[in-house]
Order: sequence, then structure tokens, then C-alpha cells
Amino acid sequence: MFSGAGKFILIALFTALLIALVNVVWWFNYQRTEQMLDEQLGRRLAAVAQSAAVSLGPEKTDSLRYGNLEAYLETISILERVRHADSLAELFVIDENYFYLATTLLEPDSVYFLATINGSQVDSVLFGLLSGAAQTPTYRTGNLYLKSAFAPLEGSDGSVRAVLGVEANVDYFDSLTQLKRNLYYASGLSLAGGLLLGALFLLWQRRIANAEQRLFLNETHAHLGRMVAVVAHELRNPLMIIRGSAERLAKKTNLEEADYVVEEVDRLNDIVTGYLDFARAGGSLLASDTPGPIDLVRLVSGVKKHLSEKYAGSPIDWLGETSPADIMLIGYERSLRQVLLNLLFNGVESCLAANQPVAVGLEIADSGDQVTLTVVDRGAGLTRKQQRKLFRPFHTTKKSGSGLGLYLSREIITQMGGTMELRSEPKAGTRIIIRLPKQPKS
Repeated sequence: MFSGAGKFILIALFTALLIALVNVVWWFNYQRTEQMLDEQLGRRLAAVAQSAAVSLGPEKTDSLRYGNLEAYLETISILERVRHADSLAELFVIDENYFYLATTLLEPDSVYFLATINGSQVDSVLFGLLSGAAQTPTYRTGNLYLKSAFAPLEGSDGSVRAVLGVEANVDYFDSLTQLKRNLYYASGLSLAGGLLLGALFLLWQRRIANAEQRLFLNETHAHLGRMVAVVAHELRNPLMIIRGSAERLAKKTNLEEADYVVEEVDRLNDIVTGYLDFARAGGSLLASDTPGPIDLVRLVSGVKKHLSEKYAGSPIDWLGETSPADIMLIGYERSLRQVLLNLLFNGVESCLAANQPVAVGLEIADSGDQVTLTVVDRGAGLTRKQQRKLFRPFHTTKKSGSGLGLYLSREIITQMGGTMELRSEPKAGTRIIIRLPKQPKS
């Protein structure tokens, strides 16, 4: 099962992969389109070059080489006709030294000026390295993109005496530029759409996770109800026996400890009853408690005394100081005492589990309309992952325990109208801050 961060990373990776895949397909098709257009133009130019070469024939080729004016004019006429018919940039005839024998350029140079670029293709035709026409890759000259094809011109003796060149502007680049611009827009839109899709999917997944969590809590309450019913039945009879024995012992010996046993048995019985009421009805954990004024200084002092007696073999270093001034609030004293004891027990056990001296604290602060109780320990601390799961029912970081203490403690504080905040770092201890209103909400 993935955590929340793991699911987010997984969704982000899936979205990025989807966007990348779509864009790779688009750009691959763009490259294929550019290649296809280039191949089509090359084949057309090669066909035009070969056709024009056939139109000239060996006799005109020989005449051109000897400077025959009539042959020159007829050749220019044929080349011009082909140029206009096929919308070409230039047609020309050159000899083995790259000198122009005829060209459709208005002001031709004496030497073919692109010989350094296209010389290898011209030579392959002149020396019979190719059986047909040769075509060049698309090249750039100035602001123009050009593509050329060359066909051999044979003389009367059957040898190649000249080369006919065909040159065309690569006019599909405007269309490719527009297509590329559209692809950039499409890539941007796909990125935005992918992010939106990922966000919607994450929101949908989070709603499902919340629904699963609610379902889990409902099932937890059902299991808790069955468990508490059994535990309550098994505990109440022994508790009553212990209580009766303690009462008889108190009458015979007047020991203060016997009264303390009676008090704790009643507290345990009330806790069991409260859990049972909550689990059965899914209702309040405060149902078996009675609201009233609480002297927090006295309550905290009693909790510290109880904890010191319980861990008499492990001296407790109490952090901070209890406020000497009276701080009162209206609330559920037994339930609040239960929460504070549970949190302090956890703090002591965290120190012992880390093989560190027991150092815990319980501080009170008055901030006007609410009070703040802070439980501190210098135990092993908690990782971020542990903190995310800490308040889930039946989840525990201890080797033994029900995993209900912190869950029920937070539920109690919430039902009292307060909040519980946890701050912890590994090897740096834990701080739990409880904020309670002085007057319960009506």
C-alpha cells in the first residue's frame, strides 16, 4: 500500500510519462513528415533532371561544349520551359570543370558557385558512379533552403560529357514551421492538460482514501464495541472483588493505600463503562463523566504524584514547573486525568525504550479564554511516517499495547472542545500540546 506521498509521486510519474509519450509520438510524426516531404521533392527533382536530359540529347550536348549559339539558345528555351512548368529555381548545364554551359540565371557566373557544396554529387554523375540521377540533401544558401538533382548528359560517343542540374526552393519549410509552432502549442496544452488530469486524479484518489478511512473507522468502532463488551464483562467482576476486599481492608486497618485502591478501581470501572458506551453507540467518551470545575494545578500535581509512585524504581526528572497560581476551567476532570496519565505513561515508556533517563514534563499556561497543557518527554522521538499513523486506532509503536490510547485521548480532547497537537523529531523527544476552552461550548 502506498503512502500519501508515494501515491502523489506515482501519479506525477504516470502523468509525466503520459505527456512525454504523447509528445514523442507528435514529434516523431513531425520528423517523419519532414523526411517524407524531402524524399518526395528529391524524387521529383531527379525525375525532372532525367526528363530534361533526355530532351537535350547527345547532339545538343556536343554542340554546347563547342559553343554553338543555336544549340545554346535551344537549350535555354528547353530549360526555361521546364523551369516554369515545374516551378523550379534554376536549371543549368555544367561541364567537368564546373563551368556553366547554359543556365536560366539572369546573370550567371562562369563557374557553378555551389560546387563546394554539391561537388560530390556532380562528380558521382560525371564519373558514372551512379546509374541514374543524383540528388543532394537539403542545404541552405543565404535565406533560402534549396535542394538539387543532377542527371548525366552523354555525348555522341556515349560518354558523359556534361551534367544537367535542377535546383528548387524548398517551399514546404513554411508549412513545417507552422506545424512546428502548432506542435509547441500542443505540447504546452498537453502539459497543462496532464497537470490538470493529474490533479483531478489525485483529488479523486484522495476522496477514495478518505472514504476508505471512514469505512475503516466504522469497522474499527464495530470491532471496538465487540472487544470492549467482552473486556468489560471480564473485568467488572474482578474489579468488584478487588474493591470489596479493599473496603474491608480499609475498615480493619485504616490504611490510606486501601482507600487509594478503591479510588483507582472506581476509576477503572468508569473508564471501562465510558469505552463501552462509546463503542456501543459510537457516541461520546464523556458519557460516564460529569462536568464541573477543575483545579488544573491540583490535577497536575496529583497526576505527577501518581506517576512518581508508579515508577518508583525509575526516578523521574520532571521538566518545567507547575504554575503556582490557580488555573480553573469547566470540564471533565476524570477524562482529562485519564488523557494526561496516558500521555505521561507513553513519555516514560519512550525514555525507557531508548535506554535514557526518564525525563518528562507537564506544564500549564493560561492564555485568557483557554488553557494550554503541554506534555513533554526526552525519549526516542518519532519519525514523520510514525506521526502520520500515530492517532489511528490499533496502531502502536510499542511492543505491547492496544493502540487505542492516543486515539481515544485525542477523541476525548476533541469532544471537550479542545485540540491536540503533536511535535516530535527522532532522537529529540516529543511534545504534545493540548488546548482547552475554559468554558465548554453550549
